[in-house]
Amino acid sequence: MSSLTKILSHDQLDTLELLLNGAFAPVDSYLNQADHLSVLNNKRLANGCVWPLPITLNLSPAEKLTAQITKRITLVDHEQRAVAELKLEELYRLPPELAAVNAASPDTWYAAGQLEALNKRLHLAFNRSRYTTDRLRNELADKGWKNVVAVQANPSLDAADMKQACEWLKQILEPQSQQGGLLIQLNANEQASDFHQQVRALRASVRCSVVRQIKMSLLPQIAQQLSPESLLLLQALIARNYGATGFVVGLQHSRSALRFVLQYRDELGIDLIPVKHRTARQLAQTPPLALAA
Repeated sequence: MSSLTKILSHDQLDTLELLLNGAFAPVDSYLNQADHLSVLNNKRLANGCVWPLPITLNLSPAEKLTAQITKRITLVDHEQRAVAELKLEELYRLPPELAAVNAASPDTWYAAGQLEALNKRLHLAFNRSRYTTDRLRNELADKGWKNVVAVQANPSLDAADMKQACEWLKQILEPQSQQGGLLIQLNANEQASDFHQQVRALRASVRCSVVRQIKMSLLPQIAQQLSPESLLLLQALIARNYGATGFVVGLQHSRSALRFVLQYRDELGIDLIPVKHRTARQLAQTPPLALAA
């Protein structure tokens, strides 16, 4: 059976990778119309689950006509390598007034359906640090980590964030306990000329005296078009999906963004840990610790 072949941009491949590796759970495919409208209007899926990102597969009118016939869309990278296939279930457009508010063309069609992985996306480096949610959760369980605090690196690591994460673990862990760990989530731009230097610098900068091991999870850059409030909410949800029980909210986030996310705290399934203001001298008083493989 023939299929519409759609070449994805680098940003679209980033989104697809996060869909396929479980980072966007409970979302596991491109949004249908009901979910899309609900996310735009309420930052929730149609079933009520908190979700801030409208994950969509856009089609031109010509692509829409082909997809109607083939009922399948093969998603490929710039080298025409098939990454996934969408079994088409729905084609729709946004209402004109909602498209205008969200800077979307009223002529854009959206495709929804069942998404199936075909081939793993290829990366040039640091593949051991690129986890699916299942793989990382299994590794954390094998280590006996019941309390895991996530810290964001974009791409550098803020010393205040690390300090707050270590203090949170210290408060909840028994002395000498092995049941906790630190998860560094690096939102990396592989297209940056200094990408490799950024990752190596991050490994060298990690500091925490409370735990013996630290995990680094390398993620594609996510949804930079989101508002600061929605981006912070999305980062917390992704950290939860990767097994974190606590999520550090750094000083780089505005107070309005923190207030926005706090209204969902009872639904997130993860503790939000705002960073306290500190002096440079206080931040410097943390011994080093190497990253775990």
